[in-house]
Amino acid sequence: MNKLNLLIIILVFALVGVANGQKDKKVAVFDPVGDVSQNLKIVIREELSNAIVNTLGFTVLERELINKVLAENSFQMTGHVDDGQIGELGKKMGANYVCYASISSVGGNYYISCKMVDVMTAKIERQNTGITQSGLDDLFTVVSTVSRAMLQQQVASVRNRSTSSNQTKYVIDESDSKDLIELNMMGLSILVMPIDATPTKTTWMEANNACLESNSYGLSEWRLPTKLEISRMFAQKSALRKMESYWYWSGTPEKNNVYFRQAFDADKLVPAAAKAKSFARCVHSNGAINLADADGVWEYSLYGTDYQVMPEDVEGIYKWVEARNTCESSSAYGYNDWELPSIESLGFMYNNKIALNMGGEWYWSSTPKKSGSTSAMFEKNFFDGQTYDTGSNAKRQVRCIRKKN
Repeated sequence: MNKLNLLIIILVFALVGVANGQKDKKVAVFDPVGDVSQNLKIVIREELSNAIVNTLGFTVLERELINKVLAENSFQMTGHVDDGQIGELGKKMGANYVCYASISSVGGNYYISCKMVDVMTAKIERQNTGITQSGLDDLFTVVSTVSRAMLQQQVASVRNRSTSSNQTKYVIDESDSKDLIELNMMGLSILVMPIDATPTKTTWMEANNACLESNSYGLSEWRLPTKLEISRMFAQKSALRKMESYWYWSGTPEKNNVYFRQAFDADKLVPAAAKAKSFARCVHSNGAINLADADGVWEYSLYGTDYQVMPEDVEGIYKWVEARNTCESSSAYGYNDWELPSIESLGFMYNNKIALNMGGEWYWSSTPKKSGSTSAMFEKNFFDGQTYDTGSNAKRQVRCIRKKN
């Protein structure tokens, strides 16, 4: 036997040994949560299982074992999922991960979010989202696409690649699993990109489009941070990487074509014309509304203040004064101190519109265009996220909130 053949045989045995030493990660697939029938949930669950089975490195636990552990612990999936509890159940099943989908109806279509929870840390390891275009007709196709994209994520660093147009696009690099940064925003959690949206300073429109068009880490719905978020990012800048000592855009307008920006070399948060040049860092809401159902009313914390929000829009459309009076005169759910949300609160609600089931297009805020005036008020478009001011005689949709005592 010559030396070359001997080396080949040794290499083959070495590769076989490595392959045998790499055990597949065990995944427990739970039933989806959301507003579809149980029959549809079973089919969606099986789509998830099928995607996992056909992905190298994963194996799915037997349904009988999963059902047995769930029954022994009297656990049922609800609209408010505790990932910590799911992690504990996964441990009892001998799983490495628990996988499930959340489904919400949005204007006749369905928003799908697929997640994999690491049972040891109870943190979401992988996540991907999608929305149908034809209601139930393409639901299973979207679930299949979203789940496979989630499984192919190599949660990794994001690096620049120059294109022929000299613009920078995000691409996934498989070498680092810890580049995404999670910041606590006084009760909220957001994900922050590890690099800027573009390698150079840009106008507000260019910065906004760079975030909105990004699909980095298999996530859509990246955006510019709000005015409050960018100020908190500055306060926590030691946790961020490669921030320039210069201005960074927020997504919050001061008025038409003027947006707030934060200096990262000084504690300054001031408006600037959209044509000015600044850096941009994209953020993601990370599903962080953490809704808690209290007797039918949803609760959340926004920058240190606890709020409650009605779980549905007020029926109908209203002029601004009618909208204000409707909220303030309401005694729904046993409370009599409901009010219209400020434009800042409405921005938060837009970022979490799926969780809050806000499927309308236009919503009134309580914030006037000019202080003390009610002739023109700010409103939020829940289709494109833009803030506008409009005459108070226009008719818009209403969602009431209250500060929790």
